[in-house]
Amino acid sequence: MFVRTMAVAMLACTPALAQQTADWSGGFVGVSAGALRSTGAASLGDYEGALLELDVSNGLFPEDIDDADVAGIGGLTFGWNRQNGTLVTGVEIDFSLTGLDVENGFAKRDPNPDPIFNGVNTITGYGTELDTLATARLKAGYASGETLFYVTGGLAAGRVKNSFSLELTELGYASDWSASDTRFGYVVGAGIERKVSGRFSAKVEVLGYDLSDATVRASDPVVFPGQTIDYSFDNSGVVARIGLNYGF
Repeated sequence: MFVRTMAVAMLACTPALAQQTADWSGGFVGVSAGALRSTGAASLGDYEGALLELDVSNGLFPEDIDDADVAGIGGLTFGWNRQNGTLVTGVEIDFSLTGLDVENGFAKRDPNPDPIFNGVNTITGYGTELDTLATARLKAGYASGETLFYVTGGLAAGRVKNSFSLELTELGYASDWSASDTRFGYVVGAGIERKVSGRFSAKVEVLGYDLSDATVRASDPVVFPGQTIDYSFDNSGVVARIGLNYGF
């Protein structure tokens, strides 16, 4: 009954919406909240040293690994629109905090016949943390009545930490390596925004971002001299969020 009532109400409003398109011109500020999904994917890169070459051939270090995780994301938005008939163009800048912390792992017993390593449980870990995500985007859309349909794209930046760890259980060895940096890339997406009351409008938006890949090099010149191994981390993900803007 509720859905039928809403449908009738929307149909009743259709003629009025068709006659007049809302004004989207001017600046706006807003807040948003939603979810961010990332795989924290890691791929095997270069490696050196006879021991590591044997370990890789024995499958102790995977070629690729990923397992998607979801975290909350929320932040502030600032922007400006220009309208020409039903065409709306603009720019938008947003800054968000997120608690993304993807942890992937792999474990395998070492088949090396050397009695030192034979049967040793080799555990590797692959981590991706994203603390902040900011975007600066252009926007183009079509205004229909009180609703704006738009696509958007531009630059993205985020504070990322990628990490790689190695644990040899029976040998009592554990170590980890990481790379932390502000990484830059691109973002694209689409959304729907609708006037709700006075100067306020609500939106639903989906963005896909891709920050630059990071390489973590693992080495231990004291315990394993001459042995190095690299993993490349894919720092990309998808954001789905809702927002509330105030125009002025």
